[in-house]
Formats: sequence, structure tokens, C-alpha cells
Amino acid sequence: MSTQPMTPPLEPSCPDCHAGIGHVHLEGCDVARCLATGPQRLGHDETCQCPQDTWSGLWPGEAECIEFGWVYGPGLPDLNRLMTTATWDPVTHRWTVEGESR
Repeated sequence: MSTQPMTPPLEPSCPDCHAGIGHVHLEGCDVARCLATGPQRLGHDETCQCPQDTWSGLWPGEAECIEFGWVYGPGLPDLNRLMTTATWDPVTHRWTVEGESR
């Protein structure tokens, strides 16, 4: 039996703006993240000069939850734990946890 967490299948398009994998989210998309700070881009500081977020095929933060083992079960990432425990890295555009290896 494998101890590696199971990665869910990729969604071909964003559930809100329908951007395809690797494509930029449309303005006003609820799913897009601010790449400077990590939280939802919608409604963030209009002066922020963050790069535009692209759809990866997974919900934002889901890959990190799987990597850190923060899941309730298949397809159920613990995004609340991610947002309260992890730190956003604006250089790599991903959530990190001190002491976690990649």
C-alpha cells in the first residue's frame, strides 16, 4: 500500500470564470488568488501590483494541503488549517510551513 497522498484529478477549467489550466483567471473571479499575499484576489487592495493568477486544475491551496497531509479524506483539503497555520510565500506563489520538506 502506498503512503503517498492521492492527488485528485485536475479540473479542466476554473469553476467560476472557466479559465483553462495554465490560463489567467478573468477579472472578478472568486477563485483567483492575490499572488502577493495569498488570499482571494477579489476585493483586495486595488493598488496591489501582484501578477495575475492562473488556473492550475486544483482549488487554490489544495496541492499544499495534500503535500502537508492536511486532508479530511480524498478530495477534502483542510483549507482552514492551511490559512491559519501556513505562510504565503510571494516569491514561489505557494503556502509553506516552517520545517516542512518538499
